[in-house]
Amino acid sequence: MRPDTAIPSNHANRMVHTAYGWYAMTREQSDLGPFTNPQDASLALSRHIRAYQGVNVRHDSTPHAGLSVHDSSSCQKSNCALCAEAHILRQTLVAS
Repeated sequence: MRPDTAIPSNHANRMVHTAYGWYAMTREQSDLGPFTNPQDASLALSRHIRAYQGVNVRHDSTPHAGLSVHDSSSCQKSNCALCAEAHILRQTLVAS
């Protein structure tokens, strides 16, 4: 995928932009990133999905409503995009 290539619509809700760079969220222990641009994050996510296809089967019985609450104090991921975003927000609020 070249940097000017559009990001697949199914990746849009899995991309997080922080001051550190772009992350692609996964269901595994570690999110992907940070990357310098969303296209690189999307490419990494596409590769990740191909590598893990069929390994982690989703068992959700209800559709995701698009709302998520993330508790960074109890997050189990080793590299979490949402934790990175929360850290930056905390630093910004403390500096204000």
